[in-house]
Amino acid sequence: MQEVVAHDDIRTIARLAGQLPTAQPFIQGIGLYLSSSALCVDRVFVSLQTLHPAFRARTYLWKKQTRDVRIVEWPHGLTNRPGYYDSPDFNVHTSRAEFRVRNLPEVRGHRCELYGRLRNEGYTDYLMVPLIFVDGTVNTLSIATKLPGGFPEEGLLRFRELIDVFTVAIERYSALETVSVTLGTYLGREASREVMRGRIHAGHGEMIHAGMLFGDIHGFTRHASCLGPSGTVQLLNSYFDCLVAPIEAMGGHVLKFIGDAILAYFPMSAGQPDPDPVGAVRAIRERLADLNQARYAKGESPVRLGVGLHFSEVLFGNVGSSERLDFTIIGEAVNVTARCAEETRGLEFDYVATGAFVARFGADHFLPIGTHQLRGVAEPVALFALAKDAGGGAVPTAA
Repeated sequence: MQEVVAHDDIRTIARLAGQLPTAQPFIQGIGLYLSSSALCVDRVFVSLQTLHPAFRARTYLWKKQTRDVRIVEWPHGLTNRPGYYDSPDFNVHTSRAEFRVRNLPEVRGHRCELYGRLRNEGYTDYLMVPLIFVDGTVNTLSIATKLPGGFPEEGLLRFRELIDVFTVAIERYSALETVSVTLGTYLGREASREVMRGRIHAGHGEMIHAGMLFGDIHGFTRHASCLGPSGTVQLLNSYFDCLVAPIEAMGGHVLKFIGDAILAYFPMSAGQPDPDPVGAVRAIRERLADLNQARYAKGESPVRLGVGLHFSEVLFGNVGSSERLDFTIIGEAVNVTARCAEETRGLEFDYVATGAFVARFGADHFLPIGTHQLRGVAEPVALFALAKDAGGGAVPTAA
């Protein structure tokens, strides 16, 4: 009978893993399932090491009283939380074996603050087990109960039989997230979604209408020669921080970084709110001003950014060989956008748009600065400079 029940448990976990899209609802489902079992679980905690540019680990905490899953992300460079070396996590990470604390009400004066918090919240028994992934990474899963007398031993035997199933399910969620995060980090959100949808054939693409942004640093070679390789990377990271968040916040997508240059687009999609590239540029200008203020304070030279803006129909799709592809936007319009940014080097304005961009996103934000012959573009193009505010003067170059 016990074996049949264990098989039922395995089928339930497998069904949850097959139905729920991410780790958060899966852990919530596991918490609800274990809380109704003989173990009477009141608390589930999962800690996963992650491959992510912003943080090194993520923890999930489910409690029966709230039934929600609280997620905490631990940034890179952050030292281990206080008490880690006295904690169950450290014990399991190093021993690769389960760790149990029975009779929590009797645990007093321990250096691990977790036990005191659990005791004060009414928990009586605590068990942490390792989730060892295929690559040898040790992650952890813990359960706790408020059941008088702690976990029943028969229930723990059944729970231990399920650890391998838990590990496979959670590793699957972790792998899917790693793929999604990695693609999003290196390709951008929209391009990564297209890849995940299976659009990975050379030549596949679609015509879209989009605002385009091309920006690069004026005098980058001079900055690089003064800063050296390490300082140059720090400068680029600070500079790109000024651009990426505003672009994405206003409905845009960063397609690629080309040295010190950035190419982004703002697609016009039916049924979706229009993006706001003008709002993005204004936010970029403010962030760059803050960056330059900080650089002035340290005696460093300011960063001058040249931005070109254009609006047109372009092809969004795959370019490359059968073995190496790039998701990008293609068309003469991309060249026009880049040449607008290039034109700022000879102007007193750093944010320059074409007439097509101004007509689509608002003439109130720009002032005309004449017709210009852009390099490599057959016909002269009417250009406009970003206004300081609606109806105000154009914004000149940084001093």
